[in-house]
Amino acid sequence: MTVVDVGGGQGALLRAILMANPELNRILFNVAPVIEGAKKYIAVDGLAGRCAAVAGDFFREVPRGADVYILKNVIHDWDDYRSAIILGSCQRALAHNGRVLVVETVMSPHDGPSFDKLMDLNMLVISGGRKRSEAEYHALFDTAGLRLTKIVPTLSPLSLIEGVCK
Repeated sequence: MTVVDVGGGQGALLRAILMANPELNRILFNVAPVIEGAKKYIAVDGLAGRCAAVAGDFFREVPRGADVYILKNVIHDWDDYRSAIILGSCQRALAHNGRVLVVETVMSPHDGPSFDKLMDLNMLVISGGRKRSEAEYHALFDTAGLRLTKIVPTLSPLSLIEGVCK
């Protein structure tokens, strides 16, 4: 099984996955300057032989043929149009029966004040991105050619949002 961490920064999530699952094939994917820095961390952890670090542009394409594409705290940085392009890149690259896993906060549907709504405003002002509700994730995945299959809450504010090809 091959896992690609899309926009995975220095690779902290992917390195943790590697430590827990040595049988996986792994690819860290990000822009070139970030990948160069990440290679040092991968080497320090003794994972250089088990993890490819690939530079590229997720608005164009991601490494093809993986079983799982993980995007942690990536989609909230972008508006719906750009988020759909990123997810579409993953959808086109997926292996048969593959999965796209988005790890993000899912906004509460209630209208009262909440920390989620404050963070949504913060994302809008800082990056033009946004936090999304379950319904908004369904629509975003649909636009990208994915079917949202489940949302799994975690003990943290983040949820695991799973999509498959339609």
